Amino acid sequence: MNAAECTRLGAYLSKLLGSPTVSVVSKSADEANVLVDGKTVAQLLRDEDEGELSYSISLAVPAAAGAKKNAPIDDAERTRLQAELRKLLHAADLDVRARPRKTDSAEVYVHDEFVGTVSVDEDEGQVLTMSILDIDLEGED
Repeated sequence: MNAAECTRLGAYLSKLLGSPTVSVVSKSADEANVLVDGKTVAQLLRDEDEGELSYSISLAVPAAAGAKKNAPIDDAERTRLQAELRKLLHAADLDVRARPRKTDSAEVYVHDEFVGTVSVDEDEGQVLTMSILDIDLEGED
């Protein structure tokens, strides 16, 4: 990813999360790291399909000590995930909410704007997945 693309993505994430220390640094043409306070917190992948450009962010949140593998995301776990994500992303207004009829994942919002899902991952604990469409970046130049 080029510098301008990383700058736009960083500005978008900083504004979305309300976190001025978020930045994006390129690793290759299609990969970048998402940093908070200069520390890598997530991986970002660029995808161009049929002229449509999008980005996918994957952020692993370690499982709680003593947690069972593939345990459901219940109220207590949502509270823990919310605290971890707020701290990690410096996003005080981030909320982790239950999904209707689903216990293997939760939804993530910032100011009532849906930003992604947290799903149980067999190897990594829980993983926050966010998608950003190129249209979301308009005005972030």
